[in-house]
Amino acid sequence: MTEKKSLFLIPETFPLKMDRKGGAANLLLTALLVEAGRMLDEERDIPTIEAAAKRAFISSEGFLSRMDEIGIEEAVAMMSALSDTKDRQDPILLVYDNFFSPPKCFLSRLEQYKNAGDRSVLKWVSDKDALKGPEDILVLELLTKRFQAVAFMVAVELADAGVAGIQDLDRFCRTEFGWKEGPFSMMNRIGIEEALQMVIEKIDLSCQSEINFPVPKLMIKQAQLRIPWPLNSGA
Repeated sequence: MTEKKSLFLIPETFPLKMDRKGGAANLLLTALLVEAGRMLDEERDIPTIEAAAKRAFISSEGFLSRMDEIGIEEAVAMMSALSDTKDRQDPILLVYDNFFSPPKCFLSRLEQYKNAGDRSVLKWVSDKDALKGPEDILVLELLTKRFQAVAFMVAVELADAGVAGIQDLDRFCRTEFGWKEGPFSMMNRIGIEEALQMVIEKIDLSCQSEINFPVPKLMIKQAQLRIPWPLNSGA
């Protein structure tokens, strides 16, 4: 597998303001794939994880379905590249530490995939799962907020680091990911302070699993100012 393939799962179709490992759209997508995997590690059921992803962004596809499209080898390679500790001064590692480390379920599935005769049976989301609804509404709400908190954190970090503009990233999430709203528009709608509180709650949960979850300084500053993200109507 080439280095280039390990660092890109999807095309970066908007100009980045600064070149950094993982890009912008790829970093955001990988973070959400990782979160779906961690939910699986916690033994959350697949229909509820998929429903939460769709509900979080009012989209037609969950992240385990997206994993099936991308492929386990490519996805784990991306996660491994972003969590590689060989270069302790790597900007991604300095910010995210072990956040992007591949979930146990993904590593296990990768081994199964390598040894499988019929790899088509190793999809996360079967046709049967796709027809099921969430098993627990309270869990659905919890997982929905977790996906949103991850998107908020990564999106603001990308802006804070100067990798991507907020309007470019918002637009990409709508047009390419198929979300009803981009992450900055969502934060403006629910309130910057509420969005920050969701991120803080996700920190507490991540700490229980000894997983880093950074809070961008720009997000704290915006919440203190109590003003929306500067998006125009055509963002």
